Amino acid sequence: MINKVKCFSGFGSVGILTTYAKALGFETVLANELDILRASWLAESYKAQGLNTEVVQGDFTDSKIFNYLCDQFIKKKIELAFFSPCCQPFSKAGGQHLDSPEAFLFLYIIKFIRKTRPKWSWIENAAEFPTSVLKDDPRTIEKRIRDALEPLGYEIKVAIQDAADFGTPQHRRRSIFLIRRKDACVWDFPKPFDYQITVRQAIGHLPALAAGQRSLIPLHFAAYLPKCQADCFIGVKDGETAPNPVNVDGSKPKKQKPKYAFKRITWDKPCNTIVQKSASVSGYQTVHPRDNRTLTIWEIILLSGLDKDWYIPAWAKTRPQIIRDVLGEAFAPRHCAEILKMLKHSIEESEK
Repeated sequence: MINKVKCFSGFGSVGILTTYAKALGFETVLANELDILRASWLAESYKAQGLNTEVVQGDFTDSKIFNYLCDQFIKKKIELAFFSPCCQPFSKAGGQHLDSPEAFLFLYIIKFIRKTRPKWSWIENAAEFPTSVLKDDPRTIEKRIRDALEPLGYEIKVAIQDAADFGTPQHRRRSIFLIRRKDACVWDFPKPFDYQITVRQAIGHLPALAAGQRSLIPLHFAAYLPKCQADCFIGVKDGETAPNPVNVDGSKPKKQKPKYAFKRITWDKPCNTIVQKSASVSGYQTVHPRDNRTLTIWEIILLSGLDKDWYIPAWAKTRPQIIRDVLGEAFAPRHCAEILKMLKHSIEESEK
């Protein structure tokens, strides 16, 4: 086991990406979260893991918050920084909003790295992130990051990987920047597994539910759907789209043949990407492969590659949408674990 590598987690969706980090020898000692509820969840989660993590709630772009985080990063001698800024500005699934303030968060990440000089950092985001061009500069985001950090002695590797290739029963394509200070150990991307976990393997054992029903399994309850929507899936097989989709009021959707909405998930493949609005049939392919309903929270937990004892505060269990939001934004934790295993192996080889 390597000596503990101290880590900073920025913009992590309630720290899901670091779920398996501690077991690999990476200890998150500092974290930042904008939302006050998620910050509370994050602090409770790290405490449940036995970590004494300082969670700083506030806006990363606020000068006081930013400078405090930089100072603590240096004071705590942190070596690895995770950055998982919101992907909605770049994701085509979210409609892309390249003029939003969130699209420019990477500039603050660059500033943070320049000021704190970590040995290793990563930035993860939607697949479209590296090639996106914002209105203030004709360069792609990848080019801007390289131009800012490579002259400072950083090596940058960029890849687009799918969580389904790394033990997660869900397709989740992400662009990942591995940023290494040249005096630090080499860090490479993991190679895809020679198998994928299917939806059937992940949730096929769970009892059938109708829309609005609950089971005896915690968090395995189906969101209510109006009868007109539930009925439009009668006779529709897994992987197929409902031939006559309707809105909650019974009206026809504006798009007569929605590309992703009103479509059943397929049993024998990894699930499609699960987004925040997973309780709605007009979301991004959210209908159960067999039952006439959308996925339950428990099913989404399992399809996200999380363990059955993944920590959720009691107060969050009474707010199902916040759980769906967190899971819909998460960087798949098993994918993260494989990336960290590569770094762990490199560190251990250098210590021999």
